[in-house]
Amino acid sequence: MYCYPGSDVLINHFSIKDDSTLKELETVYSLFRLSELKLKKPADPVDLAAFMEIHRSILQDVYPFAGQLRQEMISKGSSSFAHPDHIEGELHRIFNELAEENYLKDLPREAMVKRLAHYLAELNALHPFREGNGRTVREFARQLTADAGYQLDWEKIARPAEIINAFVDSFNATNDRLEELLDEIIKP
Repeated sequence: MYCYPGSDVLINHFSIKDDSTLKELETVYSLFRLSELKLKKPADPVDLAAFMEIHRSILQDVYPFAGQLRQEMISKGSSSFAHPDHIEGELHRIFNELAEENYLKDLPREAMVKRLAHYLAELNALHPFREGNGRTVREFARQLTADAGYQLDWEKIARPAEIINAFVDSFNATNDRLEELLDEIIKP
């Protein structure tokens, strides 16, 4: 339902039907929008509405579904993500838990790393959007940690594959690698 008929290319505001051209355009626009977000003060709290706005902001120039929860099943490799019927309820559960933990404010650094890894793993497993989940989750993490008095810099990770592998591990077994990665890039 998100692709042009007879293709795997996502319907977009530019009517581009070549996937590699679309990905290049998406990269340019999303990097621009992520730069804008870094210049703004994070929402307080960084709640579900802020999370949805992050997605909308990042992909607003490219996709008509920016800021909307996905309505179809998606998978990557052998991993299938949450069924669309369960996304909204699970997002409310995750963000209610986060609110109960005061959005990770006033936590010592070690506890921040552990709890942030938990929430990022939950959001990754849910994969609530049709496209842009990783970028949205990473920007959400940056804003959440900033609002809690920490700095998180994903650019300190030399190889982006390390981030992907940490999320894959969190999906399949353990948050250990994700916690190690976050421990490297979170500063007071």
